[in-house]
Amino acid sequence: MSDYKFGVLKYSAINIGDDIQSIAAMRFLPRIDEYIHRDRMDKYRSSIKTKVIMNAAWMLEPWHMPPSDDVEPLLTSVHLKCITRKHMSKKLVEYLIAHGPVGARDTNTMEYLLNLGVPSYFSGCLTTTLVKNPNIKKGEHIIAVDMPKYIVDEISKRTCRKVYSISRLALPYFNQIERFKLAKLQLYMYHSAHCVVTRALHAAIPCLVFDTPVLMLDLKAQPFDNKNDPRYYGLLDLFDVINEKDFVLNRDIYDFDNPPQNPKRYLQMRDNLINTCSNFTGFDNANPSISEFAEPMLEMYSMMGYRQYRIDRMAYWSNPSVLFSVALKKILLKKTRCDLKI
Repeated sequence: MSDYKFGVLKYSAINIGDDIQSIAAMRFLPRIDEYIHRDRMDKYRSSIKTKVIMNAAWMLEPWHMPPSDDVEPLLTSVHLKCITRKHMSKKLVEYLIAHGPVGARDTNTMEYLLNLGVPSYFSGCLTTTLVKNPNIKKGEHIIAVDMPKYIVDEISKRTCRKVYSISRLALPYFNQIERFKLAKLQLYMYHSAHCVVTRALHAAIPCLVFDTPVLMLDLKAQPFDNKNDPRYYGLLDLFDVINEKDFVLNRDIYDFDNPPQNPKRYLQMRDNLINTCSNFTGFDNANPSISEFAEPMLEMYSMMGYRQYRIDRMAYWSNPSVLFSVALKKILLKKTRCDLKI
């Protein structure tokens, strides 16, 4: 493998779940030579080929696809976001065929690629390959990830345990090292929780690996069968899902003090992905790596790190100085946060 460099994806998107996917990929990298921005892979240049596990959501900026020829890709756990046929250039389709078959994170992506003539299969999500750390002890607290206040209040009525309400959204302008630290902190929180309530894939799937009971809650505002949100297709089968109406009306539908154990349906997906990725890089470090944080970090994170998504977005983008700064960078300087160095 001395003929290759190894790269991991970095991001400037607000969702810290992206970075959790990169942490999963790090298990299979003997070293990290490059941090390559997901949305600028066509700009990447290297004197030798760089192996990159391409587990991410793609096509947010389709004009930056396909990646440069300096990237040696493993196309697995791929999700195509907001796609229509006009986004898929002939060059990109040829690239996917040449480097396929494409492991699709969800069945919607798989079916879309197959209809384009791109060989594809359902690989599932690489976060199923995260490693449980036996040194992290289970706590007595419950984590609610990106849940509305009325759901958090309802959980609190059904248990005497402390309920922490957190978000998977990153604060603006974290650099990549800080983002990875935040992602590892979140993984620690999921790992050490008594149970987790969420509708976010990259909060729920790690809980399967960590043996943390997880309640996947289907909120009526954004149901999982919504045609505009196909990320869950094929992955919901990994969980026992409860819809919001049943949860609110039936107080006995889920016992937060004695939560049921998670299904083990993810194990075959995990084994297949481990084989695929380790064969690609020639490396597999199955040793647990999630940092151990002190219990007070939970309280501090809950107080300082939690932001409601809609309020945060409205306040941020309504700031005139922010709008001016973004316009200056994007229109005059032709730059975005994607251009920031790690």
